Amino acid sequence: MKNPKAKGTRFEREVKKAFEEAGFSVVRSAASLGKADLYVEGIGSVQCKARKRFSLYSLFDGADVLVVKADRKEPLVVIPVKKFLEVVNGQPDSGNYPDW
Repeated sequence: MKNPKAKGTRFEREVKKAFEEAGFSVVRSAASLGKADLYVEGIGSVQCKARKRFSLYSLFDGADVLVVKADRKEPLVVIPVKKFLEVVNGQPDSGNYPDW
């Protein structure tokens, strides 16, 4: 089994690079910002999770954005990073972002 900490660190760096290439200022916290892995100026804290499997992917079913809600919890918006960066930059379907 590969080192899960190294996998998480590698993913955090990939996400950080994607935000930076989109013009955002990003700080990788390495646990210094509490539970968040990154802090993106103008957006806020970002938690990065890399797992072998997520059940969320099957819920997208061809949509661009997924909104999920657990009982007695606030709804969450799930959006692919590439689409998110296009939206916040006001440039739909543009950008040279990684193909995750």
